[in-house]
Amino acid sequence: MAKESKFILRARKISPASLLESVLFCNPDHSKVSLNDMAVYHKLHHGITLTKQAIAKRFTKQATNFVKILLSQLLRSNLSEDSEVFTHSCFNRIKIKDSTCFQLPENMKDFYPGSGGSGSSSAVRIQFEYDLKNLDVLELGVSAFNDQDHKNAKDTLDNIQADDLIIRDLGYISVGIQRDIEKRNAWYLCRLNHTTSVQDAVTGQNLDFVKIEKEMRQNGIPVIEKEVRLSQKGYTCRLVIEIILDHIKGERIRKREVINKKKGRKSSKEALARAGLNLFLTNCPPRMLSASEVRRIYGIRWQIEIVFKAWKQNSQLHKVKKMDINRFEFLLYAKLVWVILHWKVLQVIDTNMSLNRTGRVSILKVYKALGQFRHFTISIIRGQTHRLKEFMEKLNDISTTLLKHEDRKDRINWRNVEII
Repeated sequence: MAKESKFILRARKISPASLLESVLFCNPDHSKVSLNDMAVYHKLHHGITLTKQAIAKRFTKQATNFVKILLSQLLRSNLSEDSEVFTHSCFNRIKIKDSTCFQLPENMKDFYPGSGGSGSSSAVRIQFEYDLKNLDVLELGVSAFNDQDHKNAKDTLDNIQADDLIIRDLGYISVGIQRDIEKRNAWYLCRLNHTTSVQDAVTGQNLDFVKIEKEMRQNGIPVIEKEVRLSQKGYTCRLVIEIILDHIKGERIRKREVINKKKGRKSSKEALARAGLNLFLTNCPPRMLSASEVRRIYGIRWQIEIVFKAWKQNSQLHKVKKMDINRFEFLLYAKLVWVILHWKVLQVIDTNMSLNRTGRVSILKVYKALGQFRHFTISIIRGQTHRLKEFMEKLNDISTTLLKHEDRKDRINWRNVEII
């Protein structure tokens, strides 16, 4: 791969593996890694004497291409047999997607422009899409912060296949995207934007959310559904309306009032009523997803936030100091190699526990524990692949007792939603 990317043209003191290893492991705090740290690491662990200037010269576009190829190969590989989680699903794939962003030093603004204004002048966005049914990573992309989620949704429409279930947050969804998903014979589940006007598809009248919420609360109706038309574009779909608890409604209103106060406006009666409801849009017929199941299924989307949290906590993905752009990109993609390698390991452990009916693992616990197995990761990077078996055996040994997911009453865990 190093030769393919032209990172290595002839034998040198620094090998691709040693550079990758030093970037990831020479300092526990990735935000403080220096070129001198990497030089010290090469001397102590590889017996190679280098200057920090010599190491700096190795961070080139070709080096970044090398680690990109490495990540691409890793995304296509599996550590175990293919295994479905939702074995009885009527869907081909169950796809969840989201992005995480973090700020960069100002010297990178020409490569990764930020939002401007009061925001950062430089920021990066990482798109992550995962197929829950087949345990596949479908997308892991790096772009500037300005490449918004809606643009990504348009750019990746051709990746949608027939009978996919697309579960997305508001940033990825519009009437146009909904139409395009439907044209591809696929299915979607998303929330209704609070600014989108909705008409009853039968009467053509605007839905009165004040009346709907009042009737549902007075009559103790937890969930209803309607066929609706969105805005003036004539697009029809199912709207599932679920009543929420009073304290959750109160919290939503308080958050909205903070925003309104800054903008000098007040919430309308309809906005307050919508705050008391969960509003979901889908083109799935009731035989595929009943109204009572919709929130439970949509609730699995937040699991991707746990993934981002695990990445940031354990690889310090978001901590970046001022450095050359080529060095930054090498470091970023190296960290992504690290987190995806551990993601593959996590899936093996999780699948084993599921097959043995001993529960499911916690994403956060596994990533944290893997930090204590760095010596195995280093050995494998150095080519000692026979240690992978020992590595997995030790992880499996502690997984059922120390790495197990603990259910919480107020959270929906996708591992417990076995049938979609």
